[in-house]
Amino acid sequence: MIQTSAARKLASAAVALALIGAATACDSETPEGPTATQDPTTTSATSAAVEPFTAFVEPVEGAEGLVTYQAELPQLRGGDAAVRDWFNSGMRAALDDYLVPTEDNTPVSVWPGVLGEDDRSEVTHIGTGSVAGVLLLNISVERAAHPFNAVATTVIDAKTAEPIMITDLFTDETAGLTALVDGINAEIAEDEKLAGQSAPEPLADQLAAWVPDDDGLVVFISVAHVLGDYYPITVDWDVLDPVLAPGMRETLTA
Repeated sequence: MIQTSAARKLASAAVALALIGAATACDSETPEGPTATQDPTTTSATSAAVEPFTAFVEPVEGAEGLVTYQAELPQLRGGDAAVRDWFNSGMRAALDDYLVPTEDNTPVSVWPGVLGEDDRSEVTHIGTGSVAGVLLLNISVERAAHPFNAVATTVIDAKTAEPIMITDLFTDETAGLTALVDGINAEIAEDEKLAGQSAPEPLADQLAAWVPDDDGLVVFISVAHVLGDYYPITVDWDVLDPVLAPGMRETLTA
């Protein structure tokens, strides 16, 4: 009888504990249902968000035959991989164009270039519409009278990851290049330093070194060596608006 009574007490206690456990489980539910757990994949996706572009200048050096070089190469980190790769490879290709040995294998030295007081190689623009950069080099050919500066630019569409060429800027190429040269002529006339300098012809290859700026289109025009071989001139966007392709100004300045 003692064992039976004890068994009944244990059974009663077990039922009570079960009821308490059930009540506790019910209390843990919200009015909408049980408390939800966070999907670990959501947290992972959030933490894997693409980092923004970061600009830097990479020092590079080496030799290609009798061409020795040191340069400051504008580059990007982060951002969209396709855009970044196009930009970085485009800047490297621009450098490589100046590392081709001469036909007679004359020794050549390539150094970082400087225009004006302190214009150097740099990433000039990072935006949602485009990224751009300029490479400045100073090149010395053995037995030449003096070294000379060289300029190359790269502009990439940040949405399509395609290069933007000077001819892509305009609805009509001829009208656009002509308007750009007219704007350059107007700027030359107002700058005493450029007295006697000639504007380029309205030809794509003479206007190929350009980058966008908040104020307008910056074109590096060829000038006398005493002025640095190249000189940046900015033509206001308002001057070019009538000939720009639809949406191009936004692409270059956003």
